[in-house]
Amino acid sequence: MASIRDAIEESTNEPHALEQYIIFTLPVFGATYMYAKGMSGNVWFLILAFLSFIIIFGTIVKCANNVMNFRERIMPTMNPFSLFFDSFRTLIAIAPAVAINGGIAYYLINTFYPMISVTWISQAATYITYAVCGSIVVTVLMLFSKRFSFVDAFDLKAISDSCIDVLIQLIWLSIQIGIIDALLTGTITYLCWLFIGLDNFVTYFIWCMTVVFNAAVVGNYLGQLNYEALHQAEKKAEKKKEKEEIAALRKSKGTQQPPSTF
Repeated sequence: MASIRDAIEESTNEPHALEQYIIFTLPVFGATYMYAKGMSGNVWFLILAFLSFIIIFGTIVKCANNVMNFRERIMPTMNPFSLFFDSFRTLIAIAPAVAINGGIAYYLINTFYPMISVTWISQAATYITYAVCGSIVVTVLMLFSKRFSFVDAFDLKAISDSCIDVLIQLIWLSIQIGIIDALLTGTITYLCWLFIGLDNFVTYFIWCMTVVFNAAVVGNYLGQLNYEALHQAEKKAEKKKEKEEIAALRKSKGTQQPPSTF
C-alpha cells in the first residue's frame, strides 16, 4: 500500500536534499513575493512563475518516474532543461485527457446540473464530477510517467480499471498532506505571526518551500500508487484473460465428439 511516511522519508533522507529544496524554492519564492507586492504584471514575475511551474510539475513527474523505475535517487535532477523537457512532454501526453474531461465536466456542471432543483444534490454531483474527471487525468499522468511513452497515456482499459482506486488514494493523500502541513507549516507560521508577522521574507519562503516539498511527496506517493492501482489492474486483467482461456479450452473439449468404438 502507498505510504505517506515512506514518501516523506525518501524525500528528505537523500544527500543534499535540503540544499536542493532551497534552490528549487527560490523561483517560487520570487514569484510569490512579487505577486503579493502587486508586481504581477512585471516581466520578471512571468519568468519566475514559469520557472516555478516547471519546478513543481517537473518534480512531481520525475519523482514518480524514479520511484516507478526503482532508481536509488528519487529527487529530480538539478538540470532545469531536463525538468522542462519532462514537464513539456508530460503536458502534451495529458492534454487530450484534460481537454476531454474538462469538456465533459464543463457541460455537465453548466448545462445539466443547473436543471436539478435540489441544491445539495447539484453540489454533490459537481464535486463528484470534478473528482472523477481529475482522477482520470492523474491516472493518465501516472501511466505516462512510468516510461514516458505516449502509447501508455492512451491505455483506456488501464485508465477505466484504475481511476477510481486512484481517486480514493488521492483523497486519502490530500487528507494526510493537509494534516502534516497544518501541524508543521501551520506551527511555524503561527510562531512567525507572533514574533515577526506574516508579511515578510521568512514566512513567504517557508510557505514556498512547503509547496516544493509537497510536490516531491506527491510524486513519490504517485510512484508508489503505481504498484497498488495500475499494477493491480494489470494483474486482474491477466487473471481474467487466463480464466477466459481456460473456459474456452474447456468448452472446446466439451464439444469434441468422443472417439467411436467398434
